[in-house]
Order: sequence, then C-alpha cells, then structure tokens
Amino acid sequence: GLIRKGWMPAHPTLFLKKEVYEKYGHFNLNYRISADYDFIIRIFKDSSISDNEIDKLWSKNSDGGGIGYIDKELNLHIPIRTDDLALFKKELQELLRNKNYETLVIHLRNRSKGSVDFVNINPIYIDKETIMFHNGTFHRYENNYYSDSIQFVFDEIHKFKNFDIENESQIEQIKNKVLNNRSRLVFLQQGKKDPLIIDNFDIGYWLDEGKQWTSN
Repeated sequence: GLIRKGWMPAHPTLFLKKEVYEKYGHFNLNYRISADYDFIIRIFKDSSISDNEIDKLWSKNSDGGGIGYIDKELNLHIPIRTDDLALFKKELQELLRNKNYETLVIHLRNRSKGSVDFVNINPIYIDKETIMFHNGTFHRYENNYYSDSIQFVFDEIHKFKNFDIENESQIEQIKNKVLNNRSRLVFLQQGKKDPLIIDNFDIGYWLDEGKQWTSN
C-alpha cells in the first residue's frame, strides 16, 4: 500500500499498548532521525490476523468466503471460495505466512440478494484473467438465484469485448453504472500489480434511528 511508496502516517502522538512493544520491539537507535518511522513500518507491515478475528467477521458474514490475490510475478490466483470456515481460515493463514502476494483481497458474504448457493460467493469470475469483489447493493439487477453482483457482471462487464482494469473509458462506464448504488467494487487482473477500486459507499442514508444503512 502507501507505506511501500514512502507514506508516513501522521504521528505527533501515538498511543500503544505494552503488548505492541513486546511484539515489535523498541525504537532502533541506529536510525538517528527515522527511528520512529522504522518502528511504525514494522507495525503497519504486519499482515497477521488471528483466528478469533476471522471467527468474529465470519459470524456476521456467514454466507461464504473467498480469496483472490496477485502474486509477486503478477499472476492471478483464486485459492478458495467456500462456505467452510475451517478451510477458509487454513488457506488465509497460509497465505499470510508465506506473504507471496502484491495484492490480497478477502471477502466474506452476507447475502442481500440472490440465493445462498455457492455460485454467489466472491470473487466473481469475469474472464480467465479477471475477478471482481463486491460489497453493497445494486439496483435493477434482480434475480432470485444469482446475486446482484453476478447479474451486474452478466449485464454490464461482459459488454466489454476485452475488459482492462486500466482502460479509462471502460472504468468511466462502470462508474456511471454504479453512480446511484451504494457499492464498493474491487477488480484484480492477471499482470496488473494494483487493483481497480470503484467506491460509492458515500451514497445512502440511515434508517431505524441510525441502526441500518441503506441505499434503497
């Protein structure tokens, strides 16, 4: 992410628990003017996630999980799409240990449209070189079996003869289609280090005294 590009988080005051220092060590005083930056990088680069954290996420999004990533050689991988929590955790923890990825995306599904069938678990295949992850809801893409995410791919993305996540014209067309939908789209493509992210999550409003967010 931004850390690799030289970004320094704002840190005039940084409150940390004792356990953080025990895990990552203290300032390295060999760095005369950047010991704080070195320390922050050590923390931010840690990509670990505990089984308990995964369990909590899964408990709220229990309709299946999937993983997609771009490896160091820029190859696209979809190692797992499953409704089995144990298998999902095993695959994710192995990936995080090996760290052989440039971009890693995980998705847990909480069904809003379509069936709970395995076919609707993200990532969604666009073609043999491209996948899509979707959070949120789409209007006008209704189907009792397929999710609105898959229906969106069928109806809109498959219109492109050769879909390229760096094609500005295609990106603009997708943005126009999701303009009034509360959605976040993440595309991974073979040979591309960085994902395409289209984010419309600022659209919507609160219902039920601030307990439910909707774009309907």
